[in-house]
Amino acid sequence: MITLTTTLIIGLALLVIISEIYKANFERKKESMDERGELLIFKTKSFSYSILTGGILLGVALVAILDMIHREYFIYYVMIIFFIQSIASSIYLAVAKRV
Repeated sequence: MITLTTTLIIGLALLVIISEIYKANFERKKESMDERGELLIFKTKSFSYSILTGGILLGVALVAILDMIHREYFIYYVMIIFFIQSIASSIYLAVAKRV
């Protein structure tokens, strides 16, 4: 039986696949090869790494310092942070591309 958690994880995984395809298509186009495209890719990766760093530091604080999340669930927290990072960086790229 499919639970709500399983459905949410599958939905997030599908969104990640779509967002990674979007980023790969952008990086393959000629638009990404010029100065503005390279700057967009740099800003997107910088934003992405900021989300990863902040999310993992927050997770360590929640697990080790505040003891709000059990240690066995930390890997799932990191997985969700990676999913959110991928989706957010694609949204950032789409918005930055239009500006």
